[in-house]
Amino acid sequence: MSSKKAYWVWDIDSGTVEGGAFLYHLFGLKHTNEPINWAIIRDTLSREDQITIRESIYGHLKTKGEEPFHCETSHKDSGTGKPFNVLWFGEVVQWSDDGKPTKMSGLAKKKIKMAPQKELSEFDSLLFNRLMEHLNESIFFKDLDSKFIRINSECATKFGVDDPKDAIGKTDADFFGEEHARAAFEDEQKILATEEPIIQKVEREDFQDSDKVLWASTTKMPLYDDDRELIGTFGITRDITDQKVLELELKYSQEKFDKLSELAPGFLFLHKVDKDNTIRFPFASQGIKELFGLDPADIKDSIKPLLKRVHKEDVRRVLSSIMESVTFAEEWNCEYRIYHPEKGLRWVRGLARPVLQKDGSVLSPGYLTDTTEMKEASERSEKLRLQFQSILNAIPNLVFIKDRSGKYLVVNDAACTFFEIPREEFLGKTDQQLGVPLDKVKLFRSADFKVIETGESFFIPEIKTVKPNGDEYWHQTIKLPYKQIDSDEYAVLTIVTDITERRQRETELDNSLEIIGQQNQRLTNFAHIVSHNLRNHAGNISMLLNLYDPEESEEEQQEILGYLNTAAENLNESIADLNEIVDQQQMTIDQFKDVNLKDHLTKIKEILVSDVLSNNVKFDEDIPEDLVFGYNPAYLESILLNLISNAIKYRKPEVSPIITIKAFEDGGHYYLDVSDNGLGIDMERHGKKLFGMYKTFHGNDNAKGIGLFITKNQIESMGGSIRVESEPGRGTTFKIKLK
Repeated sequence: MSSKKAYWVWDIDSGTVEGGAFLYHLFGLKHTNEPINWAIIRDTLSREDQITIRESIYGHLKTKGEEPFHCETSHKDSGTGKPFNVLWFGEVVQWSDDGKPTKMSGLAKKKIKMAPQKELSEFDSLLFNRLMEHLNESIFFKDLDSKFIRINSECATKFGVDDPKDAIGKTDADFFGEEHARAAFEDEQKILATEEPIIQKVEREDFQDSDKVLWASTTKMPLYDDDRELIGTFGITRDITDQKVLELELKYSQEKFDKLSELAPGFLFLHKVDKDNTIRFPFASQGIKELFGLDPADIKDSIKPLLKRVHKEDVRRVLSSIMESVTFAEEWNCEYRIYHPEKGLRWVRGLARPVLQKDGSVLSPGYLTDTTEMKEASERSEKLRLQFQSILNAIPNLVFIKDRSGKYLVVNDAACTFFEIPREEFLGKTDQQLGVPLDKVKLFRSADFKVIETGESFFIPEIKTVKPNGDEYWHQTIKLPYKQIDSDEYAVLTIVTDITERRQRETELDNSLEIIGQQNQRLTNFAHIVSHNLRNHAGNISMLLNLYDPEESEEEQQEILGYLNTAAENLNESIADLNEIVDQQQMTIDQFKDVNLKDHLTKIKEILVSDVLSNNVKFDEDIPEDLVFGYNPAYLESILLNLISNAIKYRKPEVSPIITIKAFEDGGHYYLDVSDNGLGIDMERHGKKLFGMYKTFHGNDNAKGIGLFITKNQIESMGGSIRVESEPGRGTTFKIKLK
């Protein structure tokens, strides 16, 4: 190696250069101990190399040595005539008093071209490749020009290239920012000059066209070939970004802590409990002077000076709380009274977290602060709260306050009583946690949010609540924005008024009006029927009387009198029908009794026994034995009689009637279905007039057309309804809601 490098010293003032044998050989000179004149060296250099050396020296001098002297010159071997290059490294080692360089020294080294790579054994190649592929650190190899000749996968990922081969021939300047690339290049040139490694240098890596910044610990070594010739550098870089960020954060936190120690109310401390239970404060901030009238040094070795300030009734509690915290490794949180030399009685609160040390002692960082004003304000607030709660409890309405998250802050006695929830279970809970149905939870949350966001009241006219025992209540709700005194945050004040009685009265009134309306409608219909029927009969009789002439023959007179007799009988029959309708409508719900539907059906079948037997009627019944409910017995018998007799009357010729009767209770209502397999009804033609008076549809001589009219009136007067499903030739089904 000595034949391929030499250290040199350039005496600028004398213009001579001293160096080893390689330097003399380089310039074709005989090796002597005499210095070489700089002019001889300069003349052996090409014009380009002279410019290169001059610019490199100028750059080094301009930066006062911060930028190293480094350049490359070309030469020919004096023996073989083969070209080769020399790498020059150096720096100014002596300056004159007026700041001019007087002496430089450095190293001249023959640049060795990399020989073709030797083939590794298959096993060595496998190991090397596995190492390069799977190490989490970035590994790189560079030539003498600091160009990459190989990198591993981790390094490629950091550079943002898909294949490590894409980095070959490139330099750090192709990936990093200018500052880091230049620093890396200078480090590598220094290694090439000194052949000394750089171990675990912490670097800040910034990247081109990116805001990404990494911190790395880099080790770089000189790279030799098999002949121990220096051919470049290689290194390994470990990402320490997380560690560096943590260090910076710790430094920042320390700075903040130092400032907080000065500015924080009260004082920060570090108290220590030794294995012998001695309590002392290795650290206390200056705030102890303001809080206790003590200096940090007063409690450095003992807690006793501080305990002398503690109220005598609280000393035992304070010491017990400290020892309990230390023993069970639990947070220390204690509020107690002290006597300040100038301020008198004060309240303070202390917080600390114990940490067990290796020597068996316990170290607890924490702080103490004056809570006197807070304590007094809290007492005043508690008095106001109690007064406010007393006022709320005197209000019969349900009153409560909820915060933005929906948690109950205040509830009055009326709300607790209505919902049967103790106040302590109410407070701090949400509607959902209290078991309110999800649809109401969404309604209330939406309303509360709107009140808080808009600052406007929200009115819910009515909402129904069903208690666990089945009782129904109706409430009217108004929600108002409410600003909390202690936090200035907005909450929602809700006032709920019980309108159940009013709602019931309104319902009763609506029902009464509906009944009155139905009665008026029936009276109007009845009046029309009376007017129409009596007018027809009266007109007929009047016409016959006009035709009656005493001078006519006796035969003609008898004929007219016969017609008059028939007209009178028809009039009497119509009056009897109308009387029957009146009698039915005069029956009131005061005649309610508990009726058993199955018993009444049996009674009707007995009444119609001759028709049932003569027409071979079959019954299909689905009626619970215990189906009992309050109803007008006469109405129920009339309804069953009309529907069953009609089913027999309008049967199909030559077909035995089958009457299906089904009854059931659902949700407190009672239903009756009566079906037959008879003639059926054309609902498109007759559906609208099916329940009209004197309406018949099958030409039956015995049909008078008032049965269904009466049945419908009876059902509706009991609060029920009736509808029909039918098709010609396919029978009829009456679906009845009895009540």
